[in-house]
Amino acid sequence: MNRPCKELKRIARENLSGHYGIPMGALLAEAVISLLAILPFSLLQQEKQTIFQTIIFYAAYFLVALLTSVLAVGLMKLHLSMARKQPYEISMIFYGFKNQPDRFILTALLLMLAVAVSLLPAIAGTVVFVLLDISAATVTALVLLSITSLILLVFLGLQYALSFFLVLEHQDMNALQALHTSRELTKGHRGQLLYIFLSFTGLHLLSLLSLGIGSLWVAPYQSQTFAGFYLDVIGEIPETASPKPDGSAYPTFNQYV
Repeated sequence: MNRPCKELKRIARENLSGHYGIPMGALLAEAVISLLAILPFSLLQQEKQTIFQTIIFYAAYFLVALLTSVLAVGLMKLHLSMARKQPYEISMIFYGFKNQPDRFILTALLLMLAVAVSLLPAIAGTVVFVLLDISAATVTALVLLSITSLILLVFLGLQYALSFFLVLEHQDMNALQALHTSRELTKGHRGQLLYIFLSFTGLHLLSLLSLGIGSLWVAPYQSQTFAGFYLDVIGEIPETASPKPDGSAYPTFNQYV
């Protein structure tokens, strides 16, 4: 990959300029569908409920998380189409349900498993903190194990960040192959990917001050930048690309297969 974060974000802004409507609508549709799916179970929540009721709620929450992951694939499809200057529409959020959804669900399950593994040190630290007397040693252990979990979470997240893009683009690629390919593709680029995510921190904080309304602009901007990162890594240069600052052209790559 040759393009810096600043260039990828510039391309994302150009792609979105005057075209925010559909990405915003798709984002809202995804949020509303997820909310409506979990709402009936949330309304059944009570202050005092049986273990069975609690299990049902969390099982439903888990299923909704899988539903949301398939919708997220459709959102990625939309942003890839925008980046490639191809036709796109709000209905693309349902793309995952029409094209082998089992592959996307399995990918989501594997990523959830990676998250669970990342959280094991923090869980262990919490158990030690609760079971033993509160002391400098137990507090230190909890802090160190929590930091370990955070590092693992970030590391695995960067490794497998392209998994959904890959399983979306290659119908013959299964979930395990997508995770493996993502790990290979992101080698040497994880620092840049982390920088891209961190560069949106300020905008997300401003969105919180606007009661989340600002996310309607920030989320599509971040998604479009992320799509540009993926296209750059696989060697597909967005059409809106401009010359390097020194006036020379970026090299032409063949699309990853």
